[in-house]
Order: sequence, then C-alpha cells, then structure tokens
Amino acid sequence: MQSKKHQKKPWKKSLIKLTKKSHKLTFEDDFRFILIGISSHENDYRVCWALNNTLGMSLKRSENLTIYNHRLSRNQVFSMYQYADQETLYHYHLISNRCDNGFLLEEMSNIDYILKISGDTGKNFSAQLVHKLKKNDVITTAFEINPSTLKSRKKLLF
Repeated sequence: MQSKKHQKKPWKKSLIKLTKKSHKLTFEDDFRFILIGISSHENDYRVCWALNNTLGMSLKRSENLTIYNHRLSRNQVFSMYQYADQETLYHYHLISNRCDNGFLLEEMSNIDYILKISGDTGKNFSAQLVHKLKKNDVITTAFEINPSTLKSRKKLLF
C-alpha cells in the first residue's frame, strides 16, 4: 500500500482550462396580429353589441387596459372587451382608443376603437372582416391597420 504522499491524484491530469461562454437572449416582439380601426359615435357597449351580432361572437367586458404614459406621467385607462373562439382559436380584443387623458394610439386619433385579432388567420380574413363591419349601421368606418407602422405599437402587446 502506498503512503498518502505517494498516492496518484487522477484529477490533476484531467484538469482542463474551461473557457467562459456567454449567451445573449434576444427577444423580438411578436406583432403577428390583425388590427382593425373602427370609428363610431356610439358607446363601447353598443359597438360591442354590434360586433357580436355582425360577426357572431360573444365579446364580453373584461378588465380595463391600464397603460402608464411617460409623457403625461400618469396612467391611462381604456375599456376592453374580449372573446376567445374555441373552434378557430382566434382571440378578439375590442379596445377603446380614447380615454379621459388621451389616446391609446396617439397617431390614430381619428379612430374610436381598435379590434385586435390574434391567431393563425387566413389570407383574406381581414378584408372579409372589414367588409362585414362596414355594413353595420353602428360603425361609421372600419379599416385595417398595419401594426409595424405604428410608433405606439408596443402598447398592444398584452
């Protein structure tokens, strides 16, 4: 038997210099949703009722959308309705674009409501949707908005 001084230390031979690797996690915002701008002189509950009848949905009142506005140094509160279609897996959000102290999308101050649709929609889905909405008497006008052109698009990531 060898003494402790003369014992071989196997870990000394396998000592390898480890290099430090760093990984950077990048996060890209997902703007894969459809936005429809809606103008109407009616209250939000009346527009919600019109959308439910026109599109066969069941939009229901949900918690208000609260966003902190750095420029105003205060919160802005926007009414919101939502519906999740179990068959198509689309998620609909009807959001008021106006509140007491400003707009959700400042660059779109000409619209009263925003309809946000998330899910894997078809190619002509938004055009057909806008066509149906324009036929409703409660809605003055409706048009598609490209989210990538909006400065305040990050407010819609919820």
